[in-house]
Amino acid sequence: MIVVVEPHNARQYADLMDQMFRLRARVFRDRLKWDVQVEDGKERDKYDDEGPVYIIYADAASQKIKGSLRLLPTTGPTVLGDIFADTLPDAVALSAPTIWECTRFCVEESAPHRRHRDELISSGILIAALGEVAIKAGIEAILGNFDQTMLRLYRRIGCDVEVLGSTKRYGEPVYLGLFPVSRTILGKVKGRLRTERSDEAERPPLVA
Repeated sequence: MIVVVEPHNARQYADLMDQMFRLRARVFRDRLKWDVQVEDGKERDKYDDEGPVYIIYADAASQKIKGSLRLLPTTGPTVLGDIFADTLPDAVALSAPTIWECTRFCVEESAPHRRHRDELISSGILIAALGEVAIKAGIEAILGNFDQTMLRLYRRIGCDVEVLGSTKRYGEPVYLGLFPVSRTILGKVKGRLRTERSDEAERPPLVA
């Protein structure tokens, strides 16, 4: 299931929010070794106090989180502007009510033999949900910073992404991408996602 959490309904989804912040700690601190602030097993930063929109993907039966992302308008404080400004090309201003920033995109890690497939499908579900939310809200483009692995994933799942800039400040390149939002692109993402899930269903079960 997909849950869209905004300031007005955050209390209703307090358990999923708690799981989300714990997932972020596991992904960004433990797995990726980012220098992030973690307290009581939860990763939060100052942008979580700016009234963001969260998209959470969870299992409907177990209510266990599978992935999440955070959205903020570029008319206010953004991670791009404060931390990754060196990925923004000179003399380019990307701040408008119809352009939002996506950050803290992460998915739960699966068992090793299923990891790639499960992470691809979870990411595709989140991206499709992001497209639906953006279209309904009148958002025309999404900005995001990401590494080479995520760039390959975005392209495989059917996203149109224009790489605007990059930095090697962290060793491996970190890119800035602009993702246009449209029904056509959303349809392509959903089509790729159906194909991935169909391929998964046709695979024989693993023998223990």
